[in-house]
Amino acid sequence: MIGERIGILEAMRSRRSVREYQRKGVSLRKMFRILDAGRYAPSGANQQPWLYIVVDGEKLKLRIRREAEKVDEKFHESAPSWLKRWLRDQGITLEKRFLTEAPYLIVVAGFTKAPYWLESTWTSIAYMILAAQGEGLATLTYTPGSTSFLNDILDIPREYSPVAIIPVGYPSESQRMRKRPRKRLKEIAFHNKYGRSIIK
Repeated sequence: MIGERIGILEAMRSRRSVREYQRKGVSLRKMFRILDAGRYAPSGANQQPWLYIVVDGEKLKLRIRREAEKVDEKFHESAPSWLKRWLRDQGITLEKRFLTEAPYLIVVAGFTKAPYWLESTWTSIAYMILAAQGEGLATLTYTPGSTSFLNDILDIPREYSPVAIIPVGYPSESQRMRKRPRKRLKEIAFHNKYGRSIIK
């Protein structure tokens, strides 16, 4: 499906997190549609507490990558053993090449004085990553171990807290779009009370 525009349900089913990108340009028209989708997300008291900073400068992306790798090194060192094993099994390392490979990064921050700002901002992120998938593009919701360095690098006001960095681009040819196991509906959906399956 990569490279083709697709519908929302197919976008949900087919989306995967991608950590390797082609150095192929992405049209601004696609990027505008992705950003536009994000602003339609529901939010607490309709405060729309998010802001998006689109980064495409090579030097700026490299600076973000270097700082992200620094904070993630501290995070990995303090992570519990089960998480270290999981990260290793998934092939997730301290090297964040996707931050310089992807043609665009979207840094998403939330206004911390708004009600339900974090939940609202993550809903906006969900809208954008589905819109990107619908545009035939790949993404990753990358959350560095600490995000305050983004306030400094991008001049984000302190009342906004960066939540995630979303690389946007075309996946590399070597990136396998493998299926991830999903819980069955009867494991997570119940009728009137927990334990009573909604599936007959």
